[in-house]
Amino acid sequence: MDEVVLGKGKKLLLMGSKAYTDSELPKVVKQLLNAAIKEQMQIVVGEASGACRLYQDYLHSQGYHDVIVGHARSLRYNAGDWPDIKYGDNLVERERNMIEACDSAIIIWVNQSSQIAANIERLKWLRKPTFLYECSSYSDKERIGPLDPNRVYQPFLYQKFKAKYGKPPIG
Repeated sequence: MDEVVLGKGKKLLLMGSKAYTDSELPKVVKQLLNAAIKEQMQIVVGEASGACRLYQDYLHSQGYHDVIVGHARSLRYNAGDWPDIKYGDNLVERERNMIEACDSAIIIWVNQSSQIAANIERLKWLRKPTFLYECSSYSDKERIGPLDPNRVYQPFLYQKFKAKYGKPPIG
């Protein structure tokens, strides 16, 4: 499963919701990060609170060095004193550019956040192998696994794409 999720590329993007408030990463996400470390993938991670800080803290605890911290206006957090790259001047631009630069991704998505949903749709449209850990703080339900190419993660964006290009973003 690791190869299917992480893909064959060498640049892995880690994204996640600020609303992820657990004290540590889910076990399955740690396993995938360990596989990425073993494959010596370059890891690009954001610097916002929530999931991104936990990703950083975990990578730092593992002594991993091939990490780039992506940011927009300013760098808020860098657990490992890794190199940082300004990927844009705002959140949307930063995340779009980070997605375009990666080969695969791992995402923690909480409460169906619309910004993360837009990122998931972009990854799906670009056919980048992506592992999704989806959870709800309201119901304690989880969905875990690769993106479903037939699922619409953000209906509004899907309809907008279809109206502009005359076809759905996949297929």
